[in-house]
Amino acid sequence: MARKLLLVTGFIFCLVFIGIQATGATFETERLVIRDLPKDISSDRLEKLVNTVDSTLTRILQFWSTEPRIKQFGKIIVEFDNSDPKANYSFFFFMKENGLRVRVVRVSGGDEYPYQLAHKLTSAVFPNPDKLIRNMMGEASETRFGNPLSFPMCGFDNDSWVMAFLQAGFYIPLTKIGRDHSDWGMEIHNNVPKVSDRTKQHASYVEAGSFGDFLITTYGIEKMKQFNQLSINKPRPWKEVFGIPLEQLEAKWLDAVRLRSGEKEQKISTLFKLLKDNPNIACFSAQDLTKGK
Repeated sequence: MARKLLLVTGFIFCLVFIGIQATGATFETERLVIRDLPKDISSDRLEKLVNTVDSTLTRILQFWSTEPRIKQFGKIIVEFDNSDPKANYSFFFFMKENGLRVRVVRVSGGDEYPYQLAHKLTSAVFPNPDKLIRNMMGEASETRFGNPLSFPMCGFDNDSWVMAFLQAGFYIPLTKIGRDHSDWGMEIHNNVPKVSDRTKQHASYVEAGSFGDFLITTYGIEKMKQFNQLSINKPRPWKEVFGIPLEQLEAKWLDAVRLRSGEKEQKISTLFKLLKDNPNIACFSAQDLTKGK
């Protein structure tokens, strides 16, 4: 079930205001540059969004015991784009700005608690060309500090979704989940990810989230960070970091998920039915079931 979100309190929040105007604003903090792209967000609401982004990044950096890598990449740029009022997403990418390669998280919708914001901020802190590793780490942050209605959880939990995908016959072995968007049922158009196979995309994301959390819980955050770092320059070093190959890690993870499934039978049954009814809209249907609870 969806849980209420709590904002971090007790930290110092300092803003440098740059060009505040009645039609839009850019806020800059010690670690972030936050922009209103359409310049139609009120100053009060934008300030609340800045607070949400900054507090979320604070939690992420504390959880991963890391720093935002400003010397290497500059401040993280967060762009709010409300051009499509029905869209709720965040995505991460690099772009060139003033001759520099900078990190950008673009956000649409989600009111004061944007969907996948914690996930994509984590990708900005730990950029990796391998989509599986980005999503394993990103979902670890999203499940702890993000909006529980975010894709792929969609108001439930990744483990319950994994069991539902297994039972419905849509599970994808981890060895078949590649590095690039095309391996995840997605394509890139004009620097924006678009879904080409929603069922494949959803299964891949929930599996990455559940598996990543298993690795962190079982082996620790430092091992996960080591795996991320080593994987940038070599194929996924499963055995080097975790001591066993991926197939054995996958078996251990699924055993752990099945062991906990008894206490989640009702959730799994609900998600199984949604997948069987229409896997392409299962996430949206799950969100509808849990909104407001």
